[in-house]
Amino acid sequence: MAVDIAGYNNPSRTMAHLREVHEGLWSVLKGSFAETGVPWDVCFVENTGDGAMILLPPEIAKADLVAQLPERLHAELRRYNAVHSEPARIQLRVALNAGEVQRGGQGAVGKAISATFRVLDAPAAKAAQKATGADLALLASDTFYHDVVAEDPAAAAGDYARIPVSVKETSTVAWLRLLGVPKERPQTPSASVPDFTALVEALMDVQCVRNSDSRRLLLEMFPRREIASQVSYYPQDRLHVIALATTCLRFAGGLRCLLDVVLTIDPHSPEVARLAEVIDRWPEDH
Repeated sequence: MAVDIAGYNNPSRTMAHLREVHEGLWSVLKGSFAETGVPWDVCFVENTGDGAMILLPPEIAKADLVAQLPERLHAELRRYNAVHSEPARIQLRVALNAGEVQRGGQGAVGKAISATFRVLDAPAAKAAQKATGADLALLASDTFYHDVVAEDPAAAAGDYARIPVSVKETSTVAWLRLLGVPKERPQTPSASVPDFTALVEALMDVQCVRNSDSRRLLLEMFPRREIASQVSYYPQDRLHVIALATTCLRFAGGLRCLLDVVLTIDPHSPEVARLAEVIDRWPEDH
């Protein structure tokens, strides 16, 4: 399990807020585990500064983590946030995965751990939580979702949405469930998880994006080189466009920058107009 406090380094948080949030995180986690019946002292826990890494032993039933823990976490977050001011309130992202892990002299290692943190950092999950204001964004790796979540009716598998994960060298999918969406911002399919597939299709409909030669020119014209330089290359057009989209989502204003370049190349086509409509539905900052 990997845990991250959304917006931990928000400039509105003072040192006093950070200390309170940090203490609140551990209170929420320990209280949730206790109510779920998972002994805290059997877990291996590392403090990551703005979150935590928790390794649970194999005797802990994975089904309990998705059938009981999400609601317990949400309840503890509600209790905490109810008595704290806005800068000290907590929104969490929690990612679940399973796999082989080994303990070393300085901590734990394993590909499953790295994969869990990649899922935790999925730009689509961050964007969805920001767009909806959800208290808790629960993520499951693709394998964990199919092996555990989808197999237990109590895990509310239908409340999860499939999202892309393209972080560093990882390109995969995960499953996202949002809990605690404020009533004034109701959770709907279009609002809770921005439609990444619709974004990709809209990009593929634009000729200067779909065509490999003009897409190369587009990347050369990109004014923000920190974005263009990180787009992984794939010989297949669709995969390269997906890499372009996911990279833009990792940067504040990245999609808007992409649209500006597309408009420079092709300012009048109806396909570009539709792309602009899709991008306008995404949060301004990712």
